[in-house]
Amino acid sequence: MDYSLAEVRAFNAAIQCGNFTRAAQQLSVSQPAITAQIRKLESRFEAPLLERFSRGLRPTELGKRLYQITCQYSDLQGAIEALANPETMPGKMTLRVATASPLVFMPLIAQFNQRFPEVTLKITSVTTQHCKKMVLNREVDIGLFPSDDLEAGLSRFAYSSHRLMAIVKSNHPLAMQKSLSVAQLESESLIFYKPEACTQQLLNDLFYRSNVNVSANVTVDGRLDMCEAVAFGLGIGFALEQDIRPDHRLCTVAVTEASEHVLEHVVWQKNRSALPGIRDFIQLTLESSNDT
Repeated sequence: MDYSLAEVRAFNAAIQCGNFTRAAQQLSVSQPAITAQIRKLESRFEAPLLERFSRGLRPTELGKRLYQITCQYSDLQGAIEALANPETMPGKMTLRVATASPLVFMPLIAQFNQRFPEVTLKITSVTTQHCKKMVLNREVDIGLFPSDDLEAGLSRFAYSSHRLMAIVKSNHPLAMQKSLSVAQLESESLIFYKPEACTQQLLNDLFYRSNVNVSANVTVDGRLDMCEAVAFGLGIGFALEQDIRPDHRLCTVAVTEASEHVLEHVVWQKNRSALPGIRDFIQLTLESSNDT
């Protein structure tokens, strides 16, 4: 059975854009043309590929499985074009970026935007584990997150490093110290993240190595909630150094035992390195590293 490239492109665009109207705009065709191609593709399967809603669509489980295959068609086309025209700058395209450390990587993202203004950047802020999953599943082109281990098929480049810090309310007695120990934290009210958060895993490891058993009075979802909780006196929080916005209500204090630095990486699929956008983001990262 022959599957046409037009069907594949329409299906991919619909999933990436979230509705038929934007998919048609992305491919510079009419909406009826997109709908017709997807109906033709769906007719080849016994179950639906897409769930339709009044404001958009999303892939079914079968659709997700198919997309893992069809998204490689776009990679193939991009790789051929890059091979034929290696000096060509990325034009009007969308580069999908997932980051667990937006404050760390936003200067790099801004540099990319200034150099390639025609590229639309779609930025998603999620946890480290979710970032890695999105890169592996080709849901995004670039991942920006702290990474200790490297999954098969991925490449990475170290961009920055920072260490774990305690976040203390500015009028707290410990705020004037240059550093504090795990033993001092043992008697304080503490604020933790969700168990799957990278920073929380670092904290758990820190307390385990120090043979200290602590529990949190408050648990939060993200760094913004963490900082607000500290500012309103709910306890001492934690974050990696560059993940904390300047705030006169807060002080950051080094934790003596947390001396190891966490590396923040730019991550991408190895076999997608030559694709326009990805290739250029990697090159910019290398240049930025050489400048520092």
